[in-house]
Amino acid sequence: MSAPSSQKVVLKSTTKVSLNQRFTNMLKNKQPTVSNIRATMQQQHMASARNRRLAQQMENRPSVQAALQHKQVREGMACTKMT
Repeated sequence: MSAPSSQKVVLKSTTKVSLNQRFTNMLKNKQPTVSNIRATMQQQHMASARNRRLAQQMENRPSVQAALQHKQVREGMACTKMT
């Protein structure tokens, strides 16, 4: 075995981008993992279910039903006036 040399190794810079910037770019361009995709889909599914329940609750409110019936009556009257 040879003794470690005391010579300096000089490498020429091959890029103008710093390591910090390079790793920052890698993290930004990182593809989502399967578990992240599944978690996102599950969150969307849960949000959709909450929205459906909220819509059902709104439909069952007396004030909303009255407004819908009033709208149907007005649309029915508008249709009879046209004929």
